[in-house]
Amino acid sequence: MSELRIRSEAPPAADFIDVWQPRSAAAPPDDGDDTPFMPLILALEEALAGLFGLAVTVHPGRGLPPGAPDVALELGALLATVRLGGDPSRPVACISGVTTARHARQLGEQLQTLVLRLWPAVSQRAALIIDVIVALGAGSSVVGVVRLPAPEAPQPAQPVRPLGQAALALPLRLPVRLACEMLPLSRLLPLRPGLIIPIHSGPDMPVMLGDHQVALASLVPLPDGRQQAKLLTMDIKPHGECT
Repeated sequence: MSELRIRSEAPPAADFIDVWQPRSAAAPPDDGDDTPFMPLILALEEALAGLFGLAVTVHPGRGLPPGAPDVALELGALLATVRLGGDPSRPVACISGVTTARHARQLGEQLQTLVLRLWPAVSQRAALIIDVIVALGAGSSVVGVVRLPAPEAPQPAQPVRPLGQAALALPLRLPVRLACEMLPLSRLLPLRPGLIIPIHSGPDMPVMLGDHQVALASLVPLPDGRQQAKLLTMDIKPHGECT
């Protein structure tokens, strides 16, 4: 008969479930607005990652106590460290200075442009609270809360509309290849200012659009001494590495 042994062990630290914390008594009450803010949150996450140059995660927050700044000073200190050329893994220790407060204010102003563009028009919230987590590497991070007031007049994002026939009216600059000649390196060594390099122009010269030849043209002199290209035939074919 086999012997059954029961051993009691604590699970690894990574397997522990986060303890849920109730809302702070000092936080403003929930207004019950369930308007989806995911497009705005994703845009804020991308914008913050660009500002810090680090991996950023943004989650909806639970509110700020009265008197708290709109942008956590920890985030302002991190932005100041990055912009002043410091090591992001070692943000400035003092978060109560003028530089930190100025960068925190600038951070909120830059995010407010996204709020103006992506704020849901049907939302009745007075502000959006987000928790920002900036990963510094080696298991360390900077965490801060940002309060983004609702814009007075949100500007809903306009859907992308195809140009259609309007694309044909867009101005387009086409380069015309006047000459192309293979030269040995020895002919380039005596280059100096004032040197005249002869070119051999042909009657049919290619008109290039990117890596494709789209037409053949010929030079026509103008009375004032300039030259203009006159299209002779359309001849579309790849030219170069692209096909």
